[in-house]
Amino acid sequence: MLRLFIHSSAWLSFSGLLLLSGFLLYASWPIFSEQGLYFIAESEWYPYEDLFGMLPALFGSLLSVGVALLIALPLGVAAALFNIEIVPSCLQPWLRLLMELMAGIPSVVYGLMGLWLLVPFLEQQLDLLTGRTLLAAALLLSVMVLPTIMVLSEDALRKVADDQRQRANALGLSWWAVVQRILLPQAWPGIRLATLLSLGRAMGETVAVMLVIGSIDRLPEPLYNLLQPAQSLTSRIGREMGEASVGSPHWSALMSSGLLLMLMSVAVVLLSQRRWFK
Repeated sequence: MLRLFIHSSAWLSFSGLLLLSGFLLYASWPIFSEQGLYFIAESEWYPYEDLFGMLPALFGSLLSVGVALLIALPLGVAAALFNIEIVPSCLQPWLRLLMELMAGIPSVVYGLMGLWLLVPFLEQQLDLLTGRTLLAAALLLSVMVLPTIMVLSEDALRKVADDQRQRANALGLSWWAVVQRILLPQAWPGIRLATLLSLGRAMGETVAVMLVIGSIDRLPEPLYNLLQPAQSLTSRIGREMGEASVGSPHWSALMSSGLLLMLMSVAVVLLSQRRWFK
């Protein structure tokens, strides 16, 4: 009976994935059959003129998520080390509880806080016309994924056997040497899992990003400029899906944005299975 339940659950999950993939492919097929794959590399998005360039939103998604992980990953791992190695044991559960509470806050609340605090702060401190920029989206995403990275990294670090720490101390290794040569290498699988889960959440985040990114369909000039309004695949879907009629080229183009997001997630999972990433 248990084996039947396990097999049924596995096939149900696989069938759900196939169904979702088939729906996105079917809904996106009109735009692919009409324009091929070339529209993905185009930079102009004017739905009422049948121009559906994906490049600005695709680039905005990749850049904002990449910068967010560059910020959140070292901070999250450092916070996990701080809680385990430095904070008194009586306070460690409270710091972890705070991180878990942050992870449970709805994303729209983060978006409203970013709109209220982060956007005006960037405008004033960086002398910008608007604080709704790629930088705002990246900073907000980094705050949102930080608790996940911290909690899962802490779990991975706690699994390292205490006797290895004791042997390292007996050999006279410094605290940083213990962290660098023992703790981090052995906790890397858990940190990698935290990174992948955070990457998945950041790539799929919609409302919070939509509120602070600016939603301007153009590439930054230069490309590494984070201080300009931009667009992401999720913010485009969230902002325009209500305006698109079902079955129209605009609707099909938005569905292709969802298909691109799914393919990017699958690519991340497949890359994580490679030996060089372990």
